[in-house]
Amino acid sequence: MNNNQSNPTYEILILGLGNTLMSDDGIGVFVAGEFKKMEWPPELLILEVGTAVLYYLQEISQARQIIAIDALQAGGHPGCVYRLGIEDVVHLPGQDAHGMSLPGIVKLARSTTGLPEAITIFGVEPEKLDFGEGLTFAVKGAVPKLFSLLKTEINKLLENNQG
Repeated sequence: MNNNQSNPTYEILILGLGNTLMSDDGIGVFVAGEFKKMEWPPELLILEVGTAVLYYLQEISQARQIIAIDALQAGGHPGCVYRLGIEDVVHLPGQDAHGMSLPGIVKLARSTTGLPEAITIFGVEPEKLDFGEGLTFAVKGAVPKLFSLLKTEINKLLENNQG
């Protein structure tokens, strides 16, 4: 494994995951799109990845910290927000219905550059994963809480990386 950990291109990489044509599955892409409208320091990159995680291997392998946002079925009520580490999802297969999964891509990235050092996943319990554009009322209702949690996480990481 190479050890480029001291020279990442991005301190934080935000990945908005999901399929916007499958209702609540598009939550990650929606949130990433809204975050891109805000002002952030240059060491933070926000990508609306959708279902094409493999296409962003280069950016993932050059980021110190990754924050991924996606729909996550974990048995809670629709709109419930979860915060997980990559260790919570490494048991998932290396590939999913969209191709290579996030844990699979992270493993590949780490094998080439040693990065990312850490991954945090924010998941939102979906209400509907059927064909249809737009988020359900329950998932839209979770967006302000998700924004607040993400801003807190980003600020904490930026503060830690500067100190």
